[in-house]
Amino acid sequence: MRTAPESECARRPLAPRPRSFPTIAGALALVGVALGLAGCAAPRAGTDAAAGPAARTLATPLADGRTAEGGFVDAFMFAEKPGDVAIDPVARSSGATRATGVIEPRHGSTWGGIALSTSLQRGGRALDVGAGRTLAISLASTGSGTLRVRLVGPDAALRDSGCYPVALVHVEPALKEYAVPIASFMPESYCGADAPAGARAAAALTAVEVADAAVAAGRRRQVDFTVGVIRVLP
Repeated sequence: MRTAPESECARRPLAPRPRSFPTIAGALALVGVALGLAGCAAPRAGTDAAAGPAARTLATPLADGRTAEGGFVDAFMFAEKPGDVAIDPVARSSGATRATGVIEPRHGSTWGGIALSTSLQRGGRALDVGAGRTLAISLASTGSGTLRVRLVGPDAALRDSGCYPVALVHVEPALKEYAVPIASFMPESYCGADAPAGARAAAALTAVEVADAAVAAGRRRQVDFTVGVIRVLP
């Protein structure tokens, strides 16, 4: 596990999640506190995400935890110190998945959070959406104004090191679609030249993760965010 501080556009590795919380196959949950990285996206809200002829729906959440496209939505929590994050049962409905819980760093965690991971196909198979220019994702949050979105692929080493690319999305309480340029997804600076940026990660995409990962020292904070339909636009 790495202990160095991370930038706004990445997450921290952590110990493997308990079996009681779903995981992305072979991965460690890697999400951290936003600290600011030049070049992070300033995603635009839904009016620019109108579907064109080549728009492709990647994931439509269903009430049973699956997606209409053959994937599934998992929830997990992570923290630097045990006991500083608690997650509630996930609320699922047709078209959206809602995660709630509490981040309270009583034991001194400087990073931690709650995440929803949406896989895109059965068996973790990858999709090539590298020709797309925009990830259109429906989000809402009453617990934080900023959510972290990560493009995840099949490379276990990249997943475990936290080197798949991320972007921050500034989110409102009402569920709506946000258009995030794929080119704005960037890996951590420490990841080196082999870490993929947006288009390269999108060419072999297995999942999209969304996390609320803001930790405030000495403060108890409620987490409450929703992930809806995920699309890729030309």
